[in-house]
Amino acid sequence: MTKRDLLLWTGLLAGPAIWFLSFGANFSLAGWACALRWKPALYFVSAAALLVSAGSAWLAWAQWQQLGREHPGEAGGAIARSRTMAIGGVAISLLSGLLIAAQAIVETILGACD
Repeated sequence: MTKRDLLLWTGLLAGPAIWFLSFGANFSLAGWACALRWKPALYFVSAAALLVSAGSAWLAWAQWQQLGREHPGEAGGAIARSRTMAIGGVAISLLSGLLIAAQAIVETILGACD
């Protein structure tokens, strides 16, 4: 596996993985945060996850720019596959960030301990 392949797979999978981990971490910390009346721990997890998801989108975007800033088209081969993975990584990472932000809004507005 080349360095480019590793970066493409990271850009594609990091967003959903960090969403899953932040969801689990917030669920695990909710009881503790509510018992101690200290909800900033939940906000910190969401903020860190949002930053990592944005970093994953940036990584995929940078890979797409290095591959020529063109849409994959119908051509086959390694370049078209790499461009598809890069664009998919941007989209999936941004959608994962949207999920993380939506969960953080629910924690903030509705209150996790109420």
